[in-house]
Amino acid sequence: MVQQKPILRKLGLIFFSIAILLGILLNLVTAWPDMEARLYGFVKYTTNSLSSLSCPVLMTTLDREPVTIRLHNSLDKPIIWPVRAEFSAPLEIITVDEKVELQPGETKTISWVVGKENIDLSMFIFARVFAFPASSKAMAESTCGTFILPLPIKGGPFIFYLSLFLTALGIGFGLWLWQRHSDMSDSAVFAQLSRMRFITLVIAVGIIASILSWWPLAILTLALTLVTLSVFLIPRKV
Repeated sequence: MVQQKPILRKLGLIFFSIAILLGILLNLVTAWPDMEARLYGFVKYTTNSLSSLSCPVLMTTLDREPVTIRLHNSLDKPIIWPVRAEFSAPLEIITVDEKVELQPGETKTISWVVGKENIDLSMFIFARVFAFPASSKAMAESTCGTFILPLPIKGGPFIFYLSLFLTALGIGFGLWLWQRHSDMSDSAVFAQLSRMRFITLVIAVGIIASILSWWPLAILTLALTLVTLSVFLIPRKV
């Protein structure tokens, strides 16, 4: 039987709490830009979505990263697909027009590099890609956004994935340490464990949703987290 040590139980709760707060920040900086992109000054033409549009999740002021989209020709004949990409900028929206030639069954990835010249509203880069009608292909469009860290270094994507790793590690280790040195036969302690597992699930769903650009779900989980966090992280028995 493992000897219970209150100091290690408290340390586990500290690790868990810090990791949860980091998870909230990751959810926020990932979902917020996508939401803001929908409200930016892009003209909306259709509700048909280009689900393959992808923006960098996190960048610094020195990073240059690609915005990408995949186009697939499901027809049995070649098509030329006109595409327009629009990017945020401090003074006016930058527009790039392309014509993408696709053979039957072919898939192409088109990318455009964004950087500090595209930063607007102090801490965001926004993108909108619009595919014009081509043959039987209907018009479609999507927007996405990137959060900009005001750091004079490169490596925004690395910072994001490192933070994601530390979040998962902190939650897992903190939960394990707290549980290992807690009296699980106590109903109050067991109830606290259920609360901690619940908030972990909410954070995980929010981060996954924000990475997949399901920002409404990500914002919903963020709101749920903020509303319930004070209750879920107050131990009934420490």
